[in-house]
Amino acid sequence: MRPYEMMVLLEADLEDHSAELDGIKEVVARLGGTVDKVDIWGKRRLAYPIEKRTEGYYALTYFSLDPTQQKELTRLLSLRSGIVRNLVIRLDQE
Repeated sequence: MRPYEMMVLLEADLEDHSAELDGIKEVVARLGGTVDKVDIWGKRRLAYPIEKRTEGYYALTYFSLDPTQQKELTRLLSLRSGIVRNLVIRLDQE
C-alpha cells in the first residue's frame, strides 16, 4: 500500500457534498484502500472557468492504496457525475 493525496473538485451547486465524499471513500475501500484523512476546503472561486463553472467545492483526501489500483480509481472517479476534476499524487513514504 502506498500513500496518496487527491484533490477533488466537486460541483459547487451540488446539494450534498458529504454524500459525494462518502462515495469517494466507498470507491477507495472497494479497491482495497483506506482513507486516512479528508480536509474540506469548501466552496471557492475557480481561477478559470471549467465546463462553464466559475465556482467549485474543494476537498483534499489522503489515502493508502495498492499501486496497481490507482488507474482504476481514477477511472471510477471520472464516471461520477458530481466530480468536475480530480488529481491523484503519490506521496513519499515516511
